[in-house]
Amino acid sequence: MWGYILSKANKSITINKLNKAGKNKEKLEFMDKIILKCTRNLIKISGADLIITGTENIPLDEPVLYVSNHQGNMDIPILYSTAPQTMAFVAKKEMEKIPLLSYWMKERGCVFINRENARSSLKAINQAIEGLKSGHSIAVFPEGTRSKGPKMGEFKSGSLRIAIKSGVKVIPVTIKDSYKLIGKKGKNTPAKVSIHYSDPIDSRNFNDTNELATTVLTQIKKHL
Repeated sequence: MWGYILSKANKSITINKLNKAGKNKEKLEFMDKIILKCTRNLIKISGADLIITGTENIPLDEPVLYVSNHQGNMDIPILYSTAPQTMAFVAKKEMEKIPLLSYWMKERGCVFINRENARSSLKAINQAIEGLKSGHSIAVFPEGTRSKGPKMGEFKSGSLRIAIKSGVKVIPVTIKDSYKLIGKKGKNTPAKVSIHYSDPIDSRNFNDTNELATTVLTQIKKHL
C-alpha cells in the first residue's frame, strides 16, 4: 500500500488544493477513489478469494463503527474494499512514522493510538468520536495487533468507548483466514478468505464498554 501511495505522491498537491478551498467532501471522494483502486489491486495480487456476506446489514445513511478481529496484513484492504461505505481507521501509533502514507491516513481522517500512553489514547479516541459525529464511518481492531492465526488475541474493550460516546451503531466484522495470505517469509499464498458483516448493534442501549464489547465479541466469534 505504501508503494502504491508513493506512486501517487503528486496527488497530494490536489489534496492540499482541496483543503485550502475548504472542499472536504470533494477531498474525501478524491482520496477514496484512489485508495479503493489500491486496496482492490492489493487483494488481487495477494490471491485472496473473498467470500463476502452480510453487507445488506449495514445502514448506508449514517456513520457506523466497524469493529473487526485482526488476523493479518491484508485486513485493512479487505475491510476497506468490501464494506458498502468507505471509512477511516484507528491505527497503531507506529504507522504515523511512515512517510507519505501517514499524511494520506491523516487527511482521510484516520487517528493514531498509542495504547501505552493514556493521554495519547484518550486524544485518539476523542478524535475518532468527532469523526463519527461529523458523519464519517470509522473502523477499529480492538485486538490492537494481528493474531496471525485463527485464534483471537485479547479484545480490548476501551476502544468501544468510541461508539458509546458518539451514539453510533456498531457493525461487528469477522475476517476469517486472512492470515493464510502471507506466509512466514512474506510470500503471497492464495487462499479463500471470508468476511462477514453482522447485524448492527445500537450503542445507545449500552452504558458499559465491557458489556458492549462482550456483545460484539460474541458476534465476531460466531462467524469464525
